[in-house]
Amino acid sequence: MMSENIRKKIVLYCAPINKLGNSGRYIIDAMRQLGYSVIGYDYRDKENFEMELLALVDEKKPDYFFTQKGEILNPEMIRKIRNKGCVTIYWCFDAALGDWYVPLAREHDFVLSNNEDHILRLLKEGVKNAKWVHQGFTQEFFGIEGGETFVDPCYADLAMIGSMGNPIYNRRCESALLLKKHGFDIKWWGKHLAHDFRNMKYHLQGIGRIWAGSEVYMKDFADVIRHIKIFIGEDADIPIKGKYLSNRSFAVMGCGGFYLCRRTPGVEYAFEIGKEVDVFDTDDELIGKVEYYLKHENERKIIAAAGQKKILVKYTYKKQLEKIFDWVATHSEKK
Repeated sequence: MMSENIRKKIVLYCAPINKLGNSGRYIIDAMRQLGYSVIGYDYRDKENFEMELLALVDEKKPDYFFTQKGEILNPEMIRKIRNKGCVTIYWCFDAALGDWYVPLAREHDFVLSNNEDHILRLLKEGVKNAKWVHQGFTQEFFGIEGGETFVDPCYADLAMIGSMGNPIYNRRCESALLLKKHGFDIKWWGKHLAHDFRNMKYHLQGIGRIWAGSEVYMKDFADVIRHIKIFIGEDADIPIKGKYLSNRSFAVMGCGGFYLCRRTPGVEYAFEIGKEVDVFDTDDELIGKVEYYLKHENERKIIAAAGQKKILVKYTYKKQLEKIFDWVATHSEKK
């Protein structure tokens, strides 16, 4: 339990927060639940964000400057903020490592990522206080009370939500088309597949015929999950050896969905395979498990309910932010 004086501290949270899909909204809510006073600032919507952020630091004197993403932030600005007495924290969720990432991470006191490969790279680059921490779920944004599993009417037996095709979602497209080819009732929600030459084969194979609508968020996301039987999880086509969990897995399972995904070390770390979630390694295994779980509805629902319970009890954003601030506090005392 955090002490009362920590609960009153101020966080200047610099992150994408103004669009529906921004996870920064959930993080601000979690910090406020923990008792912090939070100032949210979306740097993507500002022309003079560096001047404004430095002015905010001078005016509000936050205890913590918390960055998420930060792809256009100047590392020198972070250094100035740190020199003003702020403890600087950086949490990035990108599967790919952009050129901006390491220089920005170096200027923060504490660095976190949901991709363990990135943490190993940062440590090799001399970044101190780097830690793997995955994302979470905030049920209030999705209108979830708990105990929410499949309900009629059925929108589709199988579903995917997110981008398809090039540049980094080819495998997701190929899996959807494979399931379609085998006669399964599958739909996907997301942006229209770009008319890129590299995507032509997917257009010709009929990916557009299983498109169900634009990408859905929060309560609309939960509505889709409650009306499909199996969610197929395919992350970006980026080789990942260490632990990694996409935010989509927490959202699907938190909304009561049955999550069948490609096996990754992160999934095996966080969930019990076959009891809270299930995985596949090959196309044949994907087809076989889809066939099995469509025939075994009760088993599917039991696994979905167990997965949701794990999310709501153990992997909320409030729990994740509490871990982060406890870690920061412990290591700050050692300095």
